[in-house]
Amino acid sequence: MRRFFQVITKPFRVLASTRGGLPVLLVGGTALIVALLIATRPRLEPVQRPERVWPVDVVEARYQTVQPELNLFGEIVAGRRSELLALVGGRIVEVGPNLREGGIVKQGELLVQIDPFQYETDLANQRSQLKEAEVRLEMLRRDHERAKELFAEKNVSEQFMDTAELDMRQQEAIIEQREIAVVQAARDLADSRLVAPFDGVISDVNANLGKQISGFGADKVADLIDMSELEVRFSLSNAQYGRLIDSDTPVVGRPVGVSWQVGDEMLTYSGRIERLGAEIASTTGGVDVYAVIDTAGEQVHLRPGAFVSVAMLDRRFADVLQAPESALYGEDIVYVIDNGRLSERRIEIHGYTGNSILFTAVGETPIEDGDLIVTTQIREGGAGARVDVR
Repeated sequence: MRRFFQVITKPFRVLASTRGGLPVLLVGGTALIVALLIATRPRLEPVQRPERVWPVDVVEARYQTVQPELNLFGEIVAGRRSELLALVGGRIVEVGPNLREGGIVKQGELLVQIDPFQYETDLANQRSQLKEAEVRLEMLRRDHERAKELFAEKNVSEQFMDTAELDMRQQEAIIEQREIAVVQAARDLADSRLVAPFDGVISDVNANLGKQISGFGADKVADLIDMSELEVRFSLSNAQYGRLIDSDTPVVGRPVGVSWQVGDEMLTYSGRIERLGAEIASTTGGVDVYAVIDTAGEQVHLRPGAFVSVAMLDRRFADVLQAPESALYGEDIVYVIDNGRLSERRIEIHGYTGNSILFTAVGETPIEDGDLIVTTQIREGGAGARVDVR
């Protein structure tokens, strides 16, 4: 073995012993090693990745007639609200027990009594003057009859008779004035008692015992709100209003549902649209709508200023498709599954119901009943992407 090794390495030893042989030997050895490494290096074979399959949710396309519900927000307003004013002046000598914030009063119930002494004496004085005028009229009528008899007997002149008749007519006019004064005095006396014109709840009280008020409608005593005649005011956008007036049912007269969340309790009422606002609402750019709440003539828990939810039916959409909003790509594209891949369809949106869109297909490729509409948003989705229904 040793002899074999010596035989094999002899040429290299001879070369190394010659001048310049060692560098040649080193270079050759290095080249041999590099060639050996290149020949034995691992080779990278290209690996073909499998096509990605996206799991998706779908809904089945079905053309149908849908009437969605509009969910809006509104504010309760008083359908009948009266500003109670003192029509005569004086000192308040009596205040009704329910004249306070939130007090519930009945029609005809006393709210305040203004000192009636002045108005009682004025009424008595006017009645006294009326009686005096009536007595004088009776005397003048007798004088007139006597003058007519004397004139017939040609004992007095025609001027004398005319003067007697004129005096009588003037006194009749005075009596009419006295009667008006009596009626006015009686009215002032009655106005010294301010009573509730209808059943309701008191608000914004501005009167108390002993207060001096000027009268003639200059001093407000309180506000009275009729809780049996409440309305809800809400706004419809231009698009919503346009759809409603384009339907077969008039906007006025449509039923609405009103919900008021009070703590953990939800109070619900029904109502009907009575009228529309005269102008476009500057805050919303839509149309204000007023619906009368059905209270059956009873005082209810609702209060003006309460913010409530309002529900009403939108227009009826015939022969439309319905799908969640998540099915919409961009503004007008949905995808259906065609042989396991996404196929693009352009659509026109007609309305909304909850979180779903109502639409029909436009363009050359229709959406047929039974087609599977993809409702999952795929980040890298597009026409031709392979999908699998979950």
